Amino acid sequence: MNYFLGRNLLPKLLAILVALILWIFVMNEQNPPVEGTFQVSLVSRNLSGKMVVMEAPESVRIKVRGLRNAIAGAAGRNFQAYVDLKGLTPGQYDLPVSVQLPTGYELVEVVPGKVSVTLEALQSRQFPVEPRLTGPVVGQMTLGKVEITPKTVTITGPQSVLDSVGKVLAPVEIRDRTPAFALDAKLFIAGVDGNELKTLKVEPAQVKISGVLEPGTITKTVDVKTVLTGNLPDGVLLRRVFTEPAKVELRGPKAILDRLTAVSTEPVALTGITRDVTREVPLQLQPGITVARKTVMVRITVGQGP
Repeated sequence: MNYFLGRNLLPKLLAILVALILWIFVMNEQNPPVEGTFQVSLVSRNLSGKMVVMEAPESVRIKVRGLRNAIAGAAGRNFQAYVDLKGLTPGQYDLPVSVQLPTGYELVEVVPGKVSVTLEALQSRQFPVEPRLTGPVVGQMTLGKVEITPKTVTITGPQSVLDSVGKVLAPVEIRDRTPAFALDAKLFIAGVDGNELKTLKVEPAQVKISGVLEPGTITKTVDVKTVLTGNLPDGVLLRRVFTEPAKVELRGPKAILDRLTAVSTEPVALTGITRDVTREVPLQLQPGITVARKTVMVRITVGQGP
């Protein structure tokens, strides 16, 4: 057996080598190396747990070389592009982009090769939690006594974002809710502009809230109607009636205010008036209706008749 294998060994090896070369040549002809360009997500590595990336590109473009079949079946998710943040302190940096490729690919270029990255230290602050009614009947109901547990929460994030926190709200959906309620509310972090700040971490993310719903109040601005009674003495004519203010803002149940277009004063008697007068007159307010100032000033001007 060994004798058979040992005979003409060199020609046999040359034949195998030629066959291998021919196979490689044929394979290259059928599946040649080509280049492909991919958009790849840019990630951060070795970021300290006490810092956060504030500004950095979301992706970079890479060009790689590989066999045509491999390039045709590849996508951006097959490659990893990253910046190494190890040992960095808060600040702005221009960092090189590194790319990790699977076997069988060769990196041709990365665009951009360097990226600007801004790092900021994480901070934590405590904020009080406020309840907020939501739902289609807001304005018709209000919160009575409310208990929130816990009353304060801890929010963690970069200082620049923490400075823009306006309120931490616990929404209470009042659709079909009974007057007495208890629920778990997912917190909403509102900026000073009222929009949600989604990049901050709040602990705990939910609070327990219980309370009582009561008939709500709204405000409405209406005209003041001056009520006059009696008659001026003979020979005296009514020139004009001035009321200050001419409009007032009322607060009360929506069901009542929706029907009101004006609020009347208590009657002002004209009897005995012979010259211009100014009087402070109370407003006639229905039960449950309040106003910042319960009186108005009424000035009556008169003149001599024929």
